[in-house]
Amino acid sequence: MNTTTDNKQALREYVDSLGLTYTATFQPRPQPRETVKHPQLHWLITLTNGKQSAQFPYSQGMGHIKGYHQSHKTAYDKRQAEVCYRLTCETGKLYRPSISGDFPAWATGTQPAPDLLDVLYCLVMDASVRHTATYEEWASNYGYDEDSRKGEAIYRACQKQTTDLLRVLGGGTVGRNALERLEKLEELFQDY
Repeated sequence: MNTTTDNKQALREYVDSLGLTYTATFQPRPQPRETVKHPQLHWLITLTNGKQSAQFPYSQGMGHIKGYHQSHKTAYDKRQAEVCYRLTCETGKLYRPSISGDFPAWATGTQPAPDLLDVLYCLVMDASVRHTATYEEWASNYGYDEDSRKGEAIYRACQKQTTDLLRVLGGGTVGRNALERLEKLEELFQDY
């Protein structure tokens, strides 16, 4: 018996029982090589439960690009692949190196949306913000400077995101039912 597969199946069944649906909309962004060392795929996730919905930003590293390979036969192949990966992160279209080499890449389709479980995992982990009473306590737990305005902005964004998630889980109400659902997700995501 594969425990990881069993846990993922239990997670999928529980999420299905919640009646959650989602859409992922790719968010094109320029990511010039000079200023963005590690390009990312940026999504806007709309999570819905009945008539209640909320939107959440979600990012993935380029290792999530369909067909991504970390290793390449030659330095030239690596450079060509990196151009394609960067274009995919900027546009959401899948690119492959040109066989002739005269044009760096051509589009072959679109990047698949992230898996709902991966998105929920991030939202549930960020929701741990509710276990801290102050920004200073949260900053200490997550390695942020207690005097950092940027860190405090992240803390406040996590708080808002958690409230939005609870509202979706509760079908419009942030109450005991929503909190119990979030706690169950935390439990199921422990070994994700």
